[in-house]
Amino acid sequence: MSDDVEALRQFLTAAQAELASMREAHEAAMTRLQAENDQVLIASALRAEAMRLGAHNPDDVVRLMDRGDVVRGEDGQVTGASAALERVRRERGYLFAAQVVPGTASGSTIGAVAPRPGEAAPFDARKATDADYAARKWQLLAGK
Repeated sequence: MSDDVEALRQFLTAAQAELASMREAHEAAMTRLQAENDQVLIASALRAEAMRLGAHNPDDVVRLMDRGDVVRGEDGQVTGASAALERVRRERGYLFAAQVVPGTASGSTIGAVAPRPGEAAPFDARKATDADYAARKWQLLAGK
């Protein structure tokens, strides 16, 4: 009987050691996957910001830049992307399109001045749809 108890103790000790090693392997894999996931999210945020800033090829901008200051916080938000891309834009402006200022000429195109709001066109009952005509009629009858 004592041999059976000793064999059971050895089996339990081996099982606990195996469980501990499996737990460590699982935690290492989870840490690695989390780091990979963070890098994918950071790259996506940088690519989106590069597109917003007018990058010719956002993927090249993301590959060439220093991502040291861009991190994903505990809340899941990527911080530092705007500042890092503005720095890249200052240092490597050739990767970005020149910003067009409205009303100025740049190359072969002229940036148009933003339109000013005008007055509403007069109501023409002959060209109005039935619904528009009925709505205007009720406005007139209501005194508005």
